[in-house]
Amino acid sequence: MASDSKSEYSSYLQKFNQEQNDHYYTIIPNIFQKLQDMEEKRIERIGVCMKTFAEVDRQVLPIVGKCLDGMTTAAELIEAKTVSMQCYLSDSKQVVEAYKSGFEPPGDVEFEDYGQAMKRTVSENSLSNSKDSKEKPAGKSKTKLWPFIKNKNKV
Repeated sequence: MASDSKSEYSSYLQKFNQEQNDHYYTIIPNIFQKLQDMEEKRIERIGVCMKTFAEVDRQVLPIVGKCLDGMTTAAELIEAKTVSMQCYLSDSKQVVEAYKSGFEPPGDVEFEDYGQAMKRTVSENSLSNSKDSKEKPAGKSKTKLWPFIKNKNKV
């Protein structure tokens, strides 16, 4: 039984040593070689991309130059006094058209003599209606004056 165990141990040890040898001298070097090949291909592709970028940039530069020349010419033709008034009028008309409400500006506030008894006037924009306040006694109106006040009559 001891000799069988010894021979089995020797066989497993040889197998382990062979796998360790393969691992360090065959498998790992192959992995590193593949990584190096991939890195070389990546570097070559970056070189091709940079070359393509440079060629495209050379083709576009004359167009960009023409645009910049046109902008420079247009900037030199600007007359500040003439253009500023035209732009201001045009821009202000656009702003007025976009934001106008249609409401008339408020009129002058009339002088009110506080020595006299107060007289309340009802306007179109007031919260209560003048007909409601004359016809019904105070506190019994069915119309709401404010949208968030709960009507106590409704149950």
